[in-house]
Amino acid sequence: MKLRFEKNSVRFRLRKSDVEQLIHQGFIIDSVAFPATTFTYELHISDVVRDPVATIVDNKLIANLPVGLATEWINTEEVGIYHVMHLSNDQTLEIVVEKDFPCKHDPEEVKKDTFTELAGKNEIC
Repeated sequence: MKLRFEKNSVRFRLRKSDVEQLIHQGFIIDSVAFPATTFTYELHISDVVRDPVATIVDNKLIANLPVGLATEWINTEEVGIYHVMHLSNDQTLEIVVEKDFPCKHDPEEVKKDTFTELAGKNEIC
């Protein structure tokens, strides 16, 4: 699972193996080690949320997707889930969950775990 931040947005990119794990376990967890701490990021399918939500607590980013929305995305050729979460301080956070496409510089074994059939002729990163 890849994670990308940009001004007031967080983007999760999932490979085929990540989507399989999400289907079977209901969540994916990954982390990045830093000198003084480890930053963990998680994506969950939840039956208690109506819209995608994300929060950070104790160096851990947790994003939750509603079951129906996640199921539809998993079982169709839809590339992504896009949601704008309204924050309490009149700001917004865009939450994006996408199926990962192959990158030109990736080795073939990595490309096999991406959604090449959805990428068409365009390879993106």
